[in-house]
Amino acid sequence: MKQKSVGAKIIAVVMLSMLMILLTGCNGADKKASTISTAAAVAEAAETAEPLNVVGITQHVEGNIYTFDKDNAYKYSSDGVGVSSGDTQTYGSFSISGLDLTAEPEKKNGVASYSVPEGHVSIQYTYSDGLLSAPDEEWHLVDDNTTSIDVFKIDNNIQKGAIILQKSMDHLNWYNVSVQTNAFKNTPVQNGVLYETTDIEMINGCYYRLVVVYELARKVGTSTVVLVIPKDEIEYKRIAEVYEFYVVDKNEHIEPLAANTKRYSLGETVLVSDFASYSGSKEISKGDLHYGWKLGNFFVSGFTSSVGAKDEVVFLKNAGDVVTLWFNLSQNISALNNDGGLTITSDNDGHDRYFQTPMTNFGKGMLIIRYTDYENVKHDPVMYYDYLLANTMMGANTRVQLFEEGDYEVALDYEVTKSQLIPQTHHYRIFFKFSVRNANCMVYPFDIATGAELTNSSVTENGFSLDLAKSRYLNLYIKKEVWMEGADGLTEDTRFNTTAKDGDRYTDEGIYTITAKNQYTGIETTKKIYVGTNRILAAYANSNYSIPEIQRMVEQGATIYEDGSISMPSPNEPTATAEPTEVPLTEPISAGNKSVVQSSGAQSSAVVIAIVCAVVVALVIAVIGFSKKRSSKEEKK
Repeated sequence: MKQKSVGAKIIAVVMLSMLMILLTGCNGADKKASTISTAAAVAEAAETAEPLNVVGITQHVEGNIYTFDKDNAYKYSSDGVGVSSGDTQTYGSFSISGLDLTAEPEKKNGVASYSVPEGHVSIQYTYSDGLLSAPDEEWHLVDDNTTSIDVFKIDNNIQKGAIILQKSMDHLNWYNVSVQTNAFKNTPVQNGVLYETTDIEMINGCYYRLVVVYELARKVGTSTVVLVIPKDEIEYKRIAEVYEFYVVDKNEHIEPLAANTKRYSLGETVLVSDFASYSGSKEISKGDLHYGWKLGNFFVSGFTSSVGAKDEVVFLKNAGDVVTLWFNLSQNISALNNDGGLTITSDNDGHDRYFQTPMTNFGKGMLIIRYTDYENVKHDPVMYYDYLLANTMMGANTRVQLFEEGDYEVALDYEVTKSQLIPQTHHYRIFFKFSVRNANCMVYPFDIATGAELTNSSVTENGFSLDLAKSRYLNLYIKKEVWMEGADGLTEDTRFNTTAKDGDRYTDEGIYTITAKNQYTGIETTKKIYVGTNRILAAYANSNYSIPEIQRMVEQGATIYEDGSISMPSPNEPTATAEPTEVPLTEPISAGNKSVVQSSGAQSSAVVIAIVCAVVVALVIAVIGFSKKRSSKEEKK
């Protein structure tokens, strides 16, 4: 009798256990789905992770190697016949490197041509001390006490090797960027960067030439002098390694200056009153060295429109525009105003008081550019030494710099000398300011959870963040409204109406009105976003209807969908219609109500679980009741 009772209880426990397993299985399925979703998110994050920084691509540049006798002044441009550096021994290896550096299929003026999409190019000449430490019986370095190299001279003797880097804007006029003498003794082993190209060189395109010269000797025998004194027989030769290439920044937005391109000229020349610091100004009057002629002209292109004037000019740009500063040199700096005695001379001890630069060699013109960002931070000025000699060509339009949003100050300080019995020297300055701003007036809200862009009248449960797309100078405002339920239904209440900034986030429920204003164009853009799940408020944010109007529509049978769109019933059709893909809300709801829409699959699972639970509980009750009856009958017997 007790065994049967115990058996009934065991059956009941088993049934309840089956119920728990069923419930646990359902929850486990949900957890499994969540795990899969998380794994997918991690995989997606891994796929979208930014790649590691690329050091750059290195290209070895072939050159010509020239061999001369001891008395030849390295006349490689006229006397020598070069052998490719790949077919003979060289002192070192010449290479260039840069991000996505590409060898162009066609040569430029007969030399190898390369390009990069952005950034600079590093120039390297690497070598070891093999020839420096070689024995006398082998070719080894010796001192060369000359200064002449081909058609130019250097300031110091070559000694144990000279390395000269030159550049040219036109492949005709060459400028010495750097000169190293006694190079192989001072630096026996070299693995570093010799030079890095500048912005001006890259955006205009520039030719480079590396000239490496050195003298070698070796002992080939011994002879005697006056039959007694021994004398070494020495063989000498001079070597010149010459490497040339062209490189340019192939930014897809950099376009040539067309004849009909809109331009805006900037800057006036003044005679400075403080000679040493290029500060103050005096009128250029008749009799002055600079009277009646202009050195050149700075101008800006690549803008859509401009506002303001003189020092307050603002250039407005659209997406894809590249605001560019140019300089056109209109004078021969060795014969200014066609006067061979009037020239641009080097200022070896210059400084600019306005930019607070240190005392330095300005060379033949110092160009100074300072950038101030949107946070009003003044960056260190960029200085281009020897600007007029190294970076310009007479009669040519030369790019100075490409500009993004910000404020800019530009100065060109230079020295003019009149050769006469008592030379006369004056300092002059061209100075101007300008600003660059984006002409658009757009603000982009993005869903915080999904990252999707939210257009005007969008609805989100998650909240949103603001993105100005790098338009740093827009004025941004945001207003938040909520609707509270009162005696007369929902009433509007403004919670705040204030300024906003790039990156701000908003997650609290409410209707947000975002306004962006461009102070330079007067353009204004407004977007309205609803955060929450109240469909009447979603409809209000998504339409031009008032809250009372929307409530009346709902009372008349209107359907409001989750995105806030409203569907009115057709008067010619019965009220019952096919269910939409999203479950509509057809009843007025208060501001505090939040609807939760479940998928049909989730609803079916809930129904099945409820039915199974009811059946199991009924069976358990029946078994226990039956067991008790059997027990009572047995006791009576």
